[in-house]
Order: sequence, then C-alpha cells, then structure tokens
Amino acid sequence: MDATAEVPVGQVVVLVDRWSQAASAELPLRRAVSTRAHVVRWVLMVLVSVLAVPAVVDLWVEPTPGWWFSLLFSVLAAVALAALWWGFAGSMRGSGARAKARERWLEASGDLEQLEGAVAFRRASTIEDGTVDSFELGVETSAGRVRGRWERASAGAPMLPASQLPEPGAPARVWRIRGAEEDAPLIVEVRNP
Repeated sequence: MDATAEVPVGQVVVLVDRWSQAASAELPLRRAVSTRAHVVRWVLMVLVSVLAVPAVVDLWVEPTPGWWFSLLFSVLAAVALAALWWGFAGSMRGSGARAKARERWLEASGDLEQLEGAVAFRRASTIEDGTVDSFELGVETSAGRVRGRWERASAGAPMLPASQLPEPGAPARVWRIRGAEEDAPLIVEVRNP
C-alpha cells in the first residue's frame, strides 16, 4: 500500500485513553451536509454566478482604460467563479462520501473484527501555532497494512500538540468490516500519549 496515496474517506484514527472492548457503533466522521444546506449552497452559487455576468458585461460596455483592463478583470472573474464552483463540487463529493461511509459502517455493525497492530508510519500536518491539524497513520496488522486519518475538525478536539502523536512502533487496534475491500471504512485506535 502506497503511503503517499490519499486515505479513503471513512478510514479514521481515534486517540483513546484505554482500549475499547467493542467497535464504536458510529463512524467518527463529520456529519454530511443536510439537504437544506445543499439547497442553500446551490442557490447562493447560482446567485453569485448570475450576478457575475452583468459585472463582466459592464467591463466591455462601459469605458475602461483599455481592452486589456476588460480582459484582465474578465479572466479574474472567471477564475474566481470557477474556483468557487470547484470548491463547491468538492464539498458536495466529500459530504456524499462521508454519508456513504457512515451508512456502510452502520450496516456492518454486526460483522466487525478487531486486529492488533503497530504504527508503521505517520505523516502530520500542522497549523501556524504548531498544533496538529491532521495526521495519517499506517498500521501494520496480521492482515496487512491499513491506513487512517485523524482530523481536528472531525474529532472535535481543541488542540493536539505534535508531542502527542503516536510514534512508529506504538501499539494500535484496528476495527474493520470482516472481508471488506481496501477502501472500506475502518477505525484505527491508538493510545493517547
């Protein structure tokens, strides 16, 4: 398994004080965006797009310092609008993937297995003050290597200093769906140092 590849949605790392006796009934991921919020976002995106058209038309109809000015700001408006739509589409895809992973975990709640393992690698991302924003772990188990991701936004944790990250070699427990493919949801438990 490639350590540089993206961790599939639903493969989650959880820091625990003591080992769980059973797998969590719910996959610890941020909730999917509600239908109402999707509709509001769509309306706002369409509104921004519709309002951008007259602004760009005015650049070409009204007097400006030159054609280069109109072209420059038309291109800037198009790039900004494309970036907004790209981010919006990514948000929608991520929300849908989280919902599917949570649903799949709930459906398989009776068919989960626990594997003992050890941390094989970790990769962390920090924010300006040095606290951890997210980290990925690779865990070597008897069934092979699995990966998981911890995100501050998903965990609801206030701050996690880098010194609290599990080191390679640290013990880990993996809860996964028995017989599932590589991208199936799973929970990697590691002790909070």
